Amino acid sequence: MSVNSSTITRSAPADGSDPLAEAGQQAGQSVGHLAERAADIGFRQADRGKEQAAEGITQVADSIRRVSLDMEGSQPQIAEVAQTAADQAERIATYLQQTDAREILHTVESVARRQPLLFLGGAFLLGMAATRLVKAAGGQGQDRSQAYRADWRSSASYGVGGSTGGAYATGHGRNGFDELPEEGI
Repeated sequence: MSVNSSTITRSAPADGSDPLAEAGQQAGQSVGHLAERAADIGFRQADRGKEQAAEGITQVADSIRRVSLDMEGSQPQIAEVAQTAADQAERIATYLQQTDAREILHTVESVARRQPLLFLGGAFLLGMAATRLVKAAGGQGQDRSQAYRADWRSSASYGVGGSTGGAYATGHGRNGFDELPEEGI
């Protein structure tokens, strides 16, 4: 039995609406509302972080200002540079306090469009600074880890764990990684 495609018709509701199209439209609206809510939540969190950053920058500016006052008599040139740095930090903190996250995002987008090389250079420098901060913050934990490895190596070289030579005595295994002795621990 063959069915002619011209005889198969899709029946639409009497009011002329397509339920599938309506469902798709409602789903699209729901997704749009969820995206707006997510953006609003993100901007509120960004505003909170911005306020915290402004407070921190203000504290740094105050500290720099105190140091510059202490140095005025002995090293006036350094005190002047420190005062200028404190003024700049204060301006940044004021900008952050007076500007919401949406405006900052708009400003950054505008600068990126007008001067892409300047934007990329600034992003690179910011990334380098962030990397150094992360490395500096993580360095304390690495010091403890290295001390532990040094303790283990010294105990391994004295034969702790039943191994007196080979890879375990130096603390380096087959691939150059530290390995614990398999026996005696």
